[in-house]
Amino acid sequence: MMEYRIGQIVPFEQSRGVTGGRLARPRWHALTVRSGKERATCEHLKQKGVHACFPEREKSWVIRGKRHQRKYPVIAGIVYAKFKHEPNWDILKARNLITGVFSYGVTPIALPDAIVRAVMGLPSREEELAQARADLLRVRVGDRAEVASGPLAGAVVDVRKVEKGRVWFETLTGIKGETSLPRLVRKDVD
Repeated sequence: MMEYRIGQIVPFEQSRGVTGGRLARPRWHALTVRSGKERATCEHLKQKGVHACFPEREKSWVIRGKRHQRKYPVIAGIVYAKFKHEPNWDILKARNLITGVFSYGVTPIALPDAIVRAVMGLPSREEELAQARADLLRVRVGDRAEVASGPLAGAVVDVRKVEKGRVWFETLTGIKGETSLPRLVRKDVD
């Protein structure tokens, strides 16, 4: 163990960064920043390996016949950051990146993914998975599908045309037909 004396200059072995040790699970935090500095703060945090974002809305107006567009923060002065490593709040504050963090007493509050996704206007995980499943099961031209109900139930058909909820198909034996989209199930996806 090393001994130090009062007044002795101790060189840093390494400089402390914005983040420290690795977290077991990445966590979202709501950070307060100077109004108008949301974008700059996000860019700086991203350079340091922290995923940062804030909800924006686009506003457009016309001046002398020219259309102008600009993005504005939906909530001024708030940035959401997902830390993979333990944040060093004192360093973040000292470098004027943030003015504070949402906390309960002195303990910063970790936000659930669902809350941040809702604030950002993104679909929930369940909605995202449901959409991905619907896209996967969607019948397209050139697909091989199975008729789920009706007189041709169980028949495997080749989809020729899809338009406004209607499907035109041809069976492997050459029978051509038309049905509604919900009656077909893609054959190559189980």
